[in-house]
Amino acid sequence: MLQAFVRRLSARSRYLRFFAGVAELSAAQVDRFLRLDPNRGLAVVAISSQEPEAIVAEARCVLDRDGRSAEFAIAVADEFQRRRLGTQLLRKLLAYASAKGVRRFFGEILAENHGMQALVRRLGFQLRSNPADATTLIAQRVPIATRGN
Repeated sequence: MLQAFVRRLSARSRYLRFFAGVAELSAAQVDRFLRLDPNRGLAVVAISSQEPEAIVAEARCVLDRDGRSAEFAIAVADEFQRRRLGTQLLRKLLAYASAKGVRRFFGEILAENHGMQALVRRLGFQLRSNPADATTLIAQRVPIATRGN
């Protein structure tokens, strides 16, 4: 299901998610995506109501070794973008990170990915330049429960 989801993404959406022109996930990527340790991360998917068993969005976060930071990534099928699916999935990841006591929740976003930038801004993320890569930005925030809100 995950591989079929990635294959159905447009070339542009795959590029924005993986930062490269991939057609599908490698066997190692599929294995890594499917064997996420529940103590070190969370993956959530949205399944189509019209096409049962078809993933239409996928989001994940992975905690660093000490559990203080978590990096997220997200992809939404082209025909399901701009329907708040990404917002819902990212909120689930934020809640998970908050429950785990994460102090820094972040993601790397291509500077040309204006849709993702708008999404993270709506959810209170700060965007900054990535000193290691001028083509990307870092979106970062502290999960709600750890901010005292």
